[in-house]
Amino acid sequence: MIQHLYIKNYVLINELDLDFNEGFSAFTGETSAGKSILIDAISLLCGEKASSSMVSAGCDKAIIEGTFDFAGNAQAFSVLSEAGFDTDDVVICTREITAAGKSTARINHRVVTLSMLKELLSTEIDIHNQRDNAYLLNTSCHIRLLDEYLGDAELLKQTKDAWNIYHNLENEKQKMLKEHYDESDLEFFRHQVNEIESAHLKLHEDEELEAKEKQYKAVKSSFEKLSRILEIYDNEISGSLYDLNRSVQTLPDELDLEDAKTAFNDSYYAIDDAAENIRQAFDAMDLSEEDINEMESRLYQIQKLKHKYGRTIADIFARKDELNEQIEMISHRNEYLEEMDRKISKAYDAYLVLAKQLSDIRKKGCGRLDSQIASNLKDLILPNAVFRTQIRNASPGPDGIDDVEFLVSMNLGEQPRPLAKTASGGELSRLMLGLKVIFTHLQGIQTVIFDEIDTGVSGPVATAIGLKMRSLGNDCQVFAVTHLAPVAACAANHYFVSKHEEGDRTHTYVKQLSYEEIIEQLAVISSGSLSETAKAAARELYERNQG
Repeated sequence: MIQHLYIKNYVLINELDLDFNEGFSAFTGETSAGKSILIDAISLLCGEKASSSMVSAGCDKAIIEGTFDFAGNAQAFSVLSEAGFDTDDVVICTREITAAGKSTARINHRVVTLSMLKELLSTEIDIHNQRDNAYLLNTSCHIRLLDEYLGDAELLKQTKDAWNIYHNLENEKQKMLKEHYDESDLEFFRHQVNEIESAHLKLHEDEELEAKEKQYKAVKSSFEKLSRILEIYDNEISGSLYDLNRSVQTLPDELDLEDAKTAFNDSYYAIDDAAENIRQAFDAMDLSEEDINEMESRLYQIQKLKHKYGRTIADIFARKDELNEQIEMISHRNEYLEEMDRKISKAYDAYLVLAKQLSDIRKKGCGRLDSQIASNLKDLILPNAVFRTQIRNASPGPDGIDDVEFLVSMNLGEQPRPLAKTASGGELSRLMLGLKVIFTHLQGIQTVIFDEIDTGVSGPVATAIGLKMRSLGNDCQVFAVTHLAPVAACAANHYFVSKHEEGDRTHTYVKQLSYEEIIEQLAVISSGSLSETAKAAARELYERNQG
């Protein structure tokens, strides 16, 4: 439901802050005071087309921002979750339009696409005469509405799953029939299988080799340096250093060079020990040229196979299985087709059992829907209206074997006709109201807005419309722009829309009325008077319609 609405610099609205409650809220005011502007602003927030003319004269941009409580709206939570939003109950939706005509949409202050905002709020708000053609008057939606009313979601899911199994098998067979292979194709497939099998691949082998290659590259430069150091020591230094030290040690004692002899001897063994340490580190690397070449050759072979058959070794194995299936299919084409026909027949029979069960449930249950809608229409002073759910045989599909269409006749003796081609004006509005009382809850919609649907009616009909809106308000939030006191008197909340001239500008204001203000407004609507008699009649009307 809409908890709060903020509007700034939108057409005649300078700035507006409104809090809303649950139940039925009526909006009244003089003609052209701007009641429809408020509804248009909500429509804009829901994704309707924007233009620069919506921005108040002399202003840079217009802002429409709504705070919504999505508690219980599973569809809204799904849309938010898929877009990466935290699925809190309270969500802020914003639409900005600049004087240049540029539009920006936000959810919780994060910029989103307009289609994203539209998808989200389409699960929350239904504006009468704006979205009716999207589902109530749209024949293709009638089967879904009937199924939602009957509530057999599990059987519907089973039917769709069974259809998909059958449909996929049929597609596989048709694909097989369109493919033509000869002996050269068969030989090529066998060659590819042999190429994969001869490689003797192991799962994750490439990952292990790549890790070793990475390690090799990390130590390669050190490996080469150590090898060069040992080569120099062994070939150029070791022997000469040994001979030099031995010669020094044989110098006669009379020369008094004991310190030099000791230093030479210690240095020789220190250098020899250091060389041995380097040799041990070199040997520990265990990277022979033969091993390196073998590793790189194996990686190259795997990469070639990946290039031809898949990004991973698992993909290569999967491709091998596909090739073997194709080989089997080509080699035993007729047997394969016969087996496929058996599978298709079995899958279709399983689907048909479920589809017939679903059809029986629809045919037995649609009468309950027809009766409930007929009762609503009688409440709306449409006593001769007849509503009928027509179920005809249809081509098999994911929704079963039925074609569903809602029919209605508004006058005695008329044959029911398609909903979209029957009734007009006030009758159509009352018909839609009667339908919404049932379907709004099923759709998960939490706010329904009626913009002057009571035009052209009066007396008992107006009261009936108001009472039905109040009934609808028990399940969801209802807004109604109305000129009729009997309708407004049924509302739990009452907002007055007025227009005032200030200097050279005109502004629209919206105010929530207190009890006494509601009585005065009902008196003005009813009789154009604020006399005590008029207010007494208004009070009686209000208290009677509040039930």
